[in-house]
Amino acid sequence: MANEIIETYKILEERIKSENIQIYFDMLDSPYPSFKSKAIQELTKQKIDVPKIKEFLKDPDKNVRFSAYRYLDKMGVLDENSIKVALKDISANIRKEAIISYIQMGIKPIEFILEFTEDPDPVVRYQLISTFLEFYPEDSEKIISKMKNDPYVKIKQLISALDNISETLKFEQVDKSVKVMALRRFYEREDAYTFFNSLKETYFDCSNETKGIIIKFFSGLPCEIINKFIEKIIQEEKDIHILQLAANTSKKVCGIDSIPTWLIDQLVNSEEAKVVKFGLKLATEKEDMSYVDFCRDLLSAIDDDLVIGASDYLIYFQDYMLKDYVPNFLNSLSSKRIREGLKIIRKLKLDNFIEEISLIALNKMYPISIRKAAVNLLKFFKAKDYWEIPNQILKDPYENGNLKLAALNALLRLNAEMVVNF
Repeated sequence: MANEIIETYKILEERIKSENIQIYFDMLDSPYPSFKSKAIQELTKQKIDVPKIKEFLKDPDKNVRFSAYRYLDKMGVLDENSIKVALKDISANIRKEAIISYIQMGIKPIEFILEFTEDPDPVVRYQLISTFLEFYPEDSEKIISKMKNDPYVKIKQLISALDNISETLKFEQVDKSVKVMALRRFYEREDAYTFFNSLKETYFDCSNETKGIIIKFFSGLPCEIINKFIEKIIQEEKDIHILQLAANTSKKVCGIDSIPTWLIDQLVNSEEAKVVKFGLKLATEKEDMSYVDFCRDLLSAIDDDLVIGASDYLIYFQDYMLKDYVPNFLNSLSSKRIREGLKIIRKLKLDNFIEEISLIALNKMYPISIRKAAVNLLKFFKAKDYWEIPNQILKDPYENGNLKLAALNALLRLNAEMVVNF
């Protein structure tokens, strides 16, 4: 009987996957471009080999052509000829993707791509110079000489930025993406000490947005280089968002012990919910239990970020007072809180909520992700008296394929013999 169950399970699993995919195969033949585009996108996500999709590179609709190009790229079957054809597509988005492909794949001669420095779309031209500089910094003069008189302001700014990184970062009118591109090139060309020393003085003359960009780049440097500087920022900075970025970089590079307790307290007491949530996450990583009462009070807050941040903190410390809030979470209009309620049930092993879990699993009003989490909980608790829940989902021809796969796995655990009835 065991072998029969396993064989039936494998057949059912493949059938559910096939039924799910067949929907997208059928959509490929739709007369509506949006349907074809959606089908290609879904087949891309699932990495399904469909040679026919290459034909859609010639589709009259630009969105279908774009989806087909992305599919070939993600599947690793994009060839040089298709890229060169796409470089001349009437759609600027497709030409932009083709430029990225040509350069990233290292197709030769590289000089061929320089012919597109006069593309009519400025966004395409900017993509060309930014990608070229990233992959061929040693040949930067080849493209700069061709584009030094380009009228597009972002290209002008980028070329100028390459010559004087400090002035570029200080100048507020320079676009953020240009600063990032210039910093990336500078980061890749210079050693860690040179990169850091060139920016540490410039930092204090920059806007908060630019300071944030620099701090993020510092997260790629060794702790012994940046630790004193980050400590100085943490000690002197007044802007809570910069402090948050500095704390994140310090934690990533130097470890959680580099974060002072007073900074966590400052973040936790912020007026901004996302900052509070981040502060509580740091407190959790530091295993600081001093915010238990504070978090219990937050469980009744209006903002989801505050509630979930507090709940995650209390879950980590196995605070069973959370069980009193589970009914409110499960009956909330917020999907985030419902998901958090299910998470609490799992982490604290609250098997007294199985009835509520089963109702969520069956209710089609809930998002698929939440219903799937509920089904998985039935499996987690080995709730054998509730085997009919996954059984019913499997029998419903209109249920989502991914939900059915979760139900199949649950049924195998809860009542394996019922698997052979399908």
